[in-house]
Amino acid sequence: MAMSKPGPLLAWFYRAPSALYRARLGWIMGGRFLMLTAVGRASGIARRTVLEVVRREGAAAPSAPPTLWVVASRGPKTDWWRNATANPEVRVDWRSRRFDALAVDLDEEARADLLADYQRRYPRAAAMLGKAALGEAFTADPDDLRVLAQDLRALRLDPKPV
Repeated sequence: MAMSKPGPLLAWFYRAPSALYRARLGWIMGGRFLMLTAVGRASGIARRTVLEVVRREGAAAPSAPPTLWVVASRGPKTDWWRNATANPEVRVDWRSRRFDALAVDLDEEARADLLADYQRRYPRAAAMLGKAALGEAFTADPDDLRVLAQDLRALRLDPKPV
């Protein structure tokens, strides 16, 4: 079962880092976070949210932005995920960089692979994600990962060529 929507106080806390990105101070958040700007699927208004980067792969050219992956812990009910899949041309603020990207929705198998990789690299954070989404910590057990991959959603953010 995916995480529930946060209450107003926690929602405010989650939105506070976006002020840093809007002030071009995203580098303070380090490489583990990004700000995603997607067009609202119903409103047409730019919507911003700060997300954890669960994987990144360097670009072919040193000056090009990397490919980044993010996970929607509330599954298909996650507003930012719904916006980005409806309007996949997004903007990414990561560290001190801003670039346009194409949001690619991952299938269940790719989500399971992504979660397995995340669990290997960040076991404590993965345990917290599993507890929040499943009600119990998950391990590298393939069955746990498949269950979690069914509930969660994830995007790969492919930088658009300049």
